[in-house]
Amino acid sequence: MEKILISNEDEAIELLAKLVDGHKLNESMSIEFDSWPKFTIRIQGDDFKGTIPTRIMPTLLDLQKEVHRVYCLTTYGDENLRRLTKKDREQLELVVKIEDGSSIFETLLEEPILKTIQDASSKMSPEQITATLIIFGLSVTSVIFWKLWLSNRIKEKELDQTVDLSKLEKEKMEVVKNAMQQFPTGQAAAEGSNELRNSVLMKLKPSDSLEISNPQTSNEPSPVPVNISGDMAEQITHTPREKAIERMITDEFFLRSADFSRSDGVRIEVQRVADNYSFRADVPLGVLGDDQAESLKNNSWNKTNVTMSMLVKELHGRYTSAKVISVKAKKET
Repeated sequence: MEKILISNEDEAIELLAKLVDGHKLNESMSIEFDSWPKFTIRIQGDDFKGTIPTRIMPTLLDLQKEVHRVYCLTTYGDENLRRLTKKDREQLELVVKIEDGSSIFETLLEEPILKTIQDASSKMSPEQITATLIIFGLSVTSVIFWKLWLSNRIKEKELDQTVDLSKLEKEKMEVVKNAMQQFPTGQAAAEGSNELRNSVLMKLKPSDSLEISNPQTSNEPSPVPVNISGDMAEQITHTPREKAIERMITDEFFLRSADFSRSDGVRIEVQRVADNYSFRADVPLGVLGDDQAESLKNNSWNKTNVTMSMLVKELHGRYTSAKVISVKAKKET
């Protein structure tokens, strides 16, 4: 059996690039993770000298929640944490390693990731599962994601500071963005990482400082660490969580796939013809008439375009949820 080993960020992005280019993972291949992905933060301050302040604990719980959410997404097809069994929670439990006077917090996500691969829904292809988990691992642990988020926050707050990405980091981020476009579940898996970052910074006092770094994994220079003072953290964090805007849309879509095995309706993956934006949508039971349901089923297999009306929730230009209200086949000309 051919084994694909991922032990660092470079190897993860290399495989992700191959999947974007159409590389297939057959049954003779196995994906293994070794010491990656690893969530590591270093916090310094008066409260981090041989002690662990309880204000840090919610952030670690937030990370655990994100692992649970991604597991439900890939295994059960939605993000409902109530689906988790006691055994699931035990096998997905994170262990936090604390070193150097309780200032370094390190959590290895390898075991939960492997558990997720083993239990992932057969309705997802091996490529979808692998890409989703790699994107999740990068979004939580990579310095590049931290830099991009900080840069956006600084611009929003109009602060007199800059966070620059190197040419190599920009190239890596472009691979990830392309993967998110091609594998919508990867985008969904990464959605909670920004809230996690915000949560970490909100726990800092003015006298604290936070450092995030990645080890050097290639001949290229190692990424410049992210250093954030408590004062800076206070300036860029925000408390209220932005709410998605609910609205109706009607457009022409290409049906990439449809899952008719669900008991609560149909789960489809569509690509908007106008701009190639891909996302997943649900067709609840009883919403469509027999003719419309048959049209959806036929078009899902024939791979032709259809016009759909959907109720969507939109945040930052992306749909966080979508429910199909009606569907009709494109009229022949």
